[in-house]
Amino acid sequence: MKRGTLLVAWFVCATALAQEPKPTIESLTILYTANSNGYLEECPCSKNGLGGLPRRKTIFEAHRSDKTLILDAGNFFSPYRKNEAQERLLVAIAEKLQYSLMNLGEQEFSYGLEFWKQTGRKLNVVSANLRDKEGRRLAPPFDVFAFEGLRVAVTGALAESAFQNLPDDIRAELSLVPVEEELAKTLVQLKNEQPDALILLLRSHDYEAEKTLAQRFPEFHVIISTDERLAREKPARVGNAIAVSPGSDGEKVGKLSLAIDVAKNQIVSFKNALIPLSKSVKKDAELDSLIQAFKQTQLK
Repeated sequence: MKRGTLLVAWFVCATALAQEPKPTIESLTILYTANSNGYLEECPCSKNGLGGLPRRKTIFEAHRSDKTLILDAGNFFSPYRKNEAQERLLVAIAEKLQYSLMNLGEQEFSYGLEFWKQTGRKLNVVSANLRDKEGRRLAPPFDVFAFEGLRVAVTGALAESAFQNLPDDIRAELSLVPVEEELAKTLVQLKNEQPDALILLLRSHDYEAEKTLAQRFPEFHVIISTDERLAREKPARVGNAIAVSPGSDGEKVGKLSLAIDVAKNQIVSFKNALIPLSKSVKKDAELDSLIQAFKQTQLK
């Protein structure tokens, strides 16, 4: 073959390779929790001694990568008033856990709206539909996280059924826009953000609320729920979404690994695991020290 012909052939091949579409698959790891119910350490009710925030921090650090979101679906606080000093410590520890975003459940207001304003606003929180009694937002409706080659939007919602769990006096301080009504408005705003993946953090007290919302809003790729039943089942697609839950009382941390086709705006594969916070998980020394010191003050 003549030299000129070889050069032409090389140029054609090089041009063809340059025109090949670049890979569009991006990975994302989501570490998720819910239903912590105010426990600093493992719940005495746990059959196997699972749980505790110091162990949770260890798992977070062990599984964190460049493209990781750490999310909570709600009810981080206690379901009823037990110890105000303990709840303040809970907030301080939540800050150290470095959540990307935490959804507001009804239990975040067990100590009333004013207490939450003094403490909870230090946290990275989200809620599309929860308001004060004057209708003012208590948190941003969503947040967008930008990674190299990937944009992920996260919103959160509190179902009407869960809102009814609050005592009348506390509920009177708050107001709630119906979930579907507010999510419809939020999704309009989110379209302008052009996310590659869209996540809903859901505190619900309704059976199969995840299925209802996934069918109503096919834009969602992932729904992380407080519904403990989901933790007893293998995660499956609900419409276009994957619905998961970590279970109850902070016993486990969920880890959802996603492969996302950003060109097609869809999840092509996923792997979900629930990591037990067993006694074999070493406690984070800093958090454990804070808890033990607090316990000593309670003995005085």
